[in-house]
Amino acid sequence: MTTVFAAILIVLMGGGFFYLKIRVDRVVSGEEWIRKIRDEIDQLVLEMNQTAERNVALLEHRIKAMQNLLNEADKKMIVLQKESEKSDLSRQVYTHLKKQVVPENGMNSGKNVEEVDLPLFAQPTSRDGTEHPPVILEKEPPPLKEKVMDLYGQGFSTEIISQKLGASISEVDLIISLKTGRGGPG
Repeated sequence: MTTVFAAILIVLMGGGFFYLKIRVDRVVSGEEWIRKIRDEIDQLVLEMNQTAERNVALLEHRIKAMQNLLNEADKKMIVLQKESEKSDLSRQVYTHLKKQVVPENGMNSGKNVEEVDLPLFAQPTSRDGTEHPPVILEKEPPPLKEKVMDLYGQGFSTEIISQKLGASISEVDLIISLKTGRGGPG
């Protein structure tokens, strides 16, 4: 009985050994490792492709945004250049007009043309010296200078004044600078 038991034990040990050897060979075999490495590399390549596509999409979006900003900046530069040209032109006009206001002989009568005030009421007198009630003279609509200065005195900006009166901003700036004695626009 011991021999049968020993034989069964040897057969079981041999079977267990071969089973473990096959299992260990399968786990340790090069083909299994190669298959696992290939699967892992394929997964990494797939993740890298997805990341690259996402980054390319982000870069394209930012390039479009940058192009839009550049286009807006170009438009603003064109407007700024036009306004600068207008400002230069108004400075030239202001300088030219200022030269004309100052008399060539350097004499000044003491009053500017703008300071002369015409009466609104005429006080007629008869030949015998008696006064009659005042007659209201019709006043002409105020000139552009007075309208500009009235609106300027109310605190309106030159842009709003030019829109209300239909004059250019340069004209409004020139009138205000001549009236207030500022050094011109700009």
